[in-house]
This record gives sequence, structure tokens and C-alpha cells, in this order.
Amino acid sequence: MNPSMRSWLLFPLFVLAALLVVWKSDAPAEDGAGPSVLVLHSYAPDYSWTRDLHDGIVSVLQAPDVRGRYRVEYMDAKHHGSSAYLKQLLLLYREKYTRSRFDGIILTDDHALELVARYRDELFPKTPIVACGINDISSIPTNARDMNIIIESLAHLETLGAALKQNPGTRKIFVMIDGTLTGQTILRDLLQQTHAVASRVEVVPPMTREQLVEFARQRVPGELIYLLVYFQDAAGQVFTAEEIPRAIAAASPVPVYVAWDFQLNSGVVGGCVTSAFGHGRKAAQTLLERLAGKNPPATYSKLQGVNRHTYDYVALQRFAIPVSVLPENAVLLNRPLSYFEVHRSVILSALVVIAILGVIIVLLVQNVLKQRKINLGNAEIMDLNREMIETQTELLSTLGDVIETRSQDTANHVRRVAAYSALLGEKYGLSTEDIALIQAAAPMHDIGKIGIPDAILNKPGKLTEAEFEKIKHHTVIGQRILHTSDRKLMAGARAIALQHHERWDGTGYPCGLKGEEINLLARICALADVYDALSLGRVYKPAWPKEKVLRFIREERGGMFDPRIVDLFFENLDELEAIKRRLSDPSGLKADESISGPVHCPVREV
Repeated sequence: MNPSMRSWLLFPLFVLAALLVVWKSDAPAEDGAGPSVLVLHSYAPDYSWTRDLHDGIVSVLQAPDVRGRYRVEYMDAKHHGSSAYLKQLLLLYREKYTRSRFDGIILTDDHALELVARYRDELFPKTPIVACGINDISSIPTNARDMNIIIESLAHLETLGAALKQNPGTRKIFVMIDGTLTGQTILRDLLQQTHAVASRVEVVPPMTREQLVEFARQRVPGELIYLLVYFQDAAGQVFTAEEIPRAIAAASPVPVYVAWDFQLNSGVVGGCVTSAFGHGRKAAQTLLERLAGKNPPATYSKLQGVNRHTYDYVALQRFAIPVSVLPENAVLLNRPLSYFEVHRSVILSALVVIAILGVIIVLLVQNVLKQRKINLGNAEIMDLNREMIETQTELLSTLGDVIETRSQDTANHVRRVAAYSALLGEKYGLSTEDIALIQAAAPMHDIGKIGIPDAILNKPGKLTEAEFEKIKHHTVIGQRILHTSDRKLMAGARAIALQHHERWDGTGYPCGLKGEEINLLARICALADVYDALSLGRVYKPAWPKEKVLRFIREERGGMFDPRIVDLFFENLDELEAIKRRLSDPSGLKADESISGPVHCPVREV
């Protein structure tokens, strides 16, 4: 049969292979999710190493903060490695991907790296590429430029050193490895690493499966087996990753150590194994860092987190190897659970219940002992608290009176502003606590005037521009005076003092706040202050007529004042007028009250 006829007969197989391509996506492409990635595996998913590599890659790409989309191809190079097969595979990839674009590509093992390195410009031009599971630096193609390469660096010396410690008196370590190109590459690395124990290391030549099993069966005490890759025996028979380890471990009367995690759970003891899952995770993380501009092309070997001492508890017991001689932080597989671990949830639940009951009993006893004493003091404490709150409120109000009197305003101005603010706050829907807060804090709105010169405060005429700029400072001075405490009352008073001259439209002072940027208490107090100030005479102006006051407030709806508060003002105007009438008689020092002549006692007649 001529080559062209053979190629046409093989073509249906490649069409079938195309139908078996795995497509997975964490989110639809139109969602604008994470990066789009092509994962190209050298081997088929029946190879556990490939499955674990893939799981490691996916664990990163499917993370919630990544949400990557990915496609997967399996070259199946373990079973099909002929040049004719690779040509047809290349034709298939050309058809599928010459018009596709990916954000990045992840390659696993050498076959995928060799193929993509050779045809990269044709298939995936200028696409960032990361390759993992690569045998060694010497196996990297010369044209694998601009790639991140993760070398499959095996910890041979660590495994053999641990094996000798766990098996004192060992005279010989037999190394089993197949005759494939990969096997010979790994063997060279082994011999380079193990110079220190070379006298006790002997490499077993490639054998058939039956010969390997018989060789293992003939081992005697004082000998160990170090099993590396054996996917193809001397007769050309191909095996799964687990098949040879299971057969050798079952036949061998001496411990069998391995180099990869996929060889575990087959009866072998273990070793400082390399993790395919760890390699996959590292490859995906490296690609994401590369796409973020943080990881330039480089070659990595001896990576932390991909080699870890891992041992099978059952195999350790079989060969009487104590757990105490294992390396620190070694992972122990198949260890039987202790009684506590088996019943952990029940025991912990019972202990928690007992502890809670014990605490409850102690608290109840303490509560009974203290309750009588607490009850005796409760009434007194409540009265004291009430008196303290009322005293604080009265002091703030009185201090407000003093500040207003200094500027020759009516003494009851601050009390009316407080009452107006409380009413508007209630209509706005404030809580009872916040209504009491604004009523107590409002009298402090002009406390900063204590820092303004009398000549400006009491000037009968219009202020100059410079004088007006000075009087603006009373907002900041008030904020500083009230900045000594973060208690709710002082914080409210501080916000009102600083912001009661801010305007809803953002043209106020001192901060130029706009809309709801202004504290709600300050917005309410601002309207109450202006209403009272315009309604009554000041040293620099006479009282405005009621109609003019109301017209001004209506015109400033959305300008100076919060529109909603203005609406509430007019809806409740009758109640506000009633407050003004009720508090119209000043109880403090009048602006025109004389302080000349002899002083008289105010509490008894002279």
C-alpha cells in the first residue's frame, strides 16, 4: 500500500479524534470573563499524570477571581508517535486554529512543546506560551523562544536519602526505568544527582513486564527498589502509569520507592514525589502572571510546592518502617483513623454542649448572686443617667445662649432653633434618639462665633467682603471647639457647627458640600436657623415680614435648602409658628440691658 493511500485511510481516525476534543468554559465568551486559553496535552486522559496536570491547570483557570475560558487538546503521543500521525495532527490543528486566537497557551510534556515550538508562527503567532512537565533543560527546543518553561525536576537524592534512613543496613538500590527517550533523560538526571550514593545504586536494564516482576520477586533484605517511569517494556508493550508500580510492589519482598505522585496507592512506600497537580497549577499561575505583565519568559526548575515527601501508611506497616523516621511535614496516605478521628464530630459536639451548659450554669449562679444588688442600684443609676443627660443638654443650650447673647441676638434664638429642628426632624422620620440628639446639638450651631471679634459680630451695618470672610471662620472654629469627643451628641453638634452654612446647590461654605453630602442634621438646622434669624431683628437688620420670609424660603428650595425639608417646613408651618410664639420672650440677658450702676441680687428684692 502506497503512503498516500495509507494517509487517506487514517484520515477518518483524525476526524474522530477531533470529535473527542474536550471543550470546557467557565463562562460564555460573550460574558467578558477571564482569559481564553488553549491547553495542549502531549498524552491522553487515560494517563493519570495528564489528568492531574489538567486538574491543576483547571483549579487556577476556574477560580472565581479568574473565570477563565479554556479549550483542551490531547495529542495521545504515548500511543501514536509516528511521523504520519503527527502530520495528520498538524493538518487538523491548522484547520481548527489558524483562524482562532487565544490569550495564552499551556503545553504539557515534551511532545506538545516540540510540536508548537516548530509550528508556532503558523498556528499561534505572538501568543504567550507556558510549558510544564518538561524533562530537562537540554530537551527544550532551540526555537522555543519567548516561552515560560517549567522543568519536571525530580528529587532523586532526597528520595534515596530518606529511603536509606528508613531502611538502615541497605546495601543496594536497584533503579528500574524503561528504555524510552524520556526514560533515558530521567536516568541521566538521576545519575547526576546521586553521586553521593553511587556505590549503592545499580540501574536495571530494560526488561519485559514478566522479567521485571520476577526480578522484583528475587530481592532480599538489604536491598531496595527505586521505580521510575515504565510505560513501555523491552518488548514494546505499553502500560498505564499505575500498572507496573502495582505489579512490582505486589511481587517485591523489599520496599519500593517512586518519584511521581501518580505511582502512589499501588503498594509502593512512596518518596519525595513530584506532583502533576502542582506542575499544572504552577503553569496556569505563570501564564496569568505573564498576561498581567509580571512574569517575563524564563525557565524554572526545582520549584517549591511540586515535590513533597509522601508515603503510604499500609506499605510502611508492611515493612515495619516507623512513622517517626519520616521527614518532617511528610504526607501520610491511607493511615487508619483513630477513635477520636472516627467520632470526631460527635465528641466535639458533646464537648461543646457540655462546655456551653457549664458556662450557662456558672452565669446563672453569678446572675442570681448579683441580681439583688443590681436591682437595688438600678433605680438610682437610671435617675443619675437621666440627670446627666438633661444636664448635658441644658449646658449645651445655655452655652448656645451665651454665644448668641455675645453677638446681641435674642437669647431664645438657640432654643427656638432647637425646637424647630426637633419638629422638622420628627416630620422627616428621624428616630426618637436622633430627634433628641438634634434638639440637644442645635444650640451649638454658632459656638464658633466665640472666636470672631466683637466689632464684626455687633457691627450695625453691612459687613465688608473681608469682614464677611472672617465671620465665615466661625464654622471651622466651632468644629475645632467640639472636636474633643467622638460621642454621638458631640459628633452631631460638630457636624452642625461646621456645615450649617453649606448650601444644597453646593455654593455654601466652608467646604462647598452639595446635596446629601451635607449632614442631615446640619441641613435641618440650617433652615431652622435662617427662618428664625429672618423672622426676628438682628443688630444689622430689622425683622422681615412673615410673607417675605416665607417667599425667601420657597425661592431657596433646591438652592440653599434641601427640597424635602422645605416641603416639610410649609406642611407644618402652623406648628413652627406656635413654637416661635411660645419661645418669643427671652429669658436671658437682653442686648440693650444696661450693666452700668450698682448690681442687685436677682433672687430677692432690694
